[in-house]
Amino acid sequence: MTNVSQIYGGVARVTAKAGKIDELLEFLRWDAEVSRLEAGTLRFDVWPDPLDTNTVVLSEAYTDSDAFKVHQAAEPFRRFVADIVPNMVEKVEFIVAFGLSLATNAVPANP
Repeated sequence: MTNVSQIYGGVARVTAKAGKIDELLEFLRWDAEVSRLEAGTLRFDVWPDPLDTNTVVLSEAYTDSDAFKVHQAAEPFRRFVADIVPNMVEKVEFIVAFGLSLATNAVPANP
């Protein structure tokens, strides 16, 4: 496997509306599973926020911006924007806006 020098990705804190964290987590777990099938998706991780049980941290990594566009066109992303955010999410705060990394040790998903 050949290492790549950069990846395209971002990190966001997502805070659920009151009483919606379990539904949000169910969706994000499904999204993480489905994204394994997307060409160019390297990582889709959901982490708990240790300071707020209603907040998760999403970390996403793709081989390049085209792979992210593929992710955006897929059902989970479209559903996240159209249904999940308006009904389950209080706020989304980008810790790292989507863009190219400065360095990575990731290997391509499909070398």
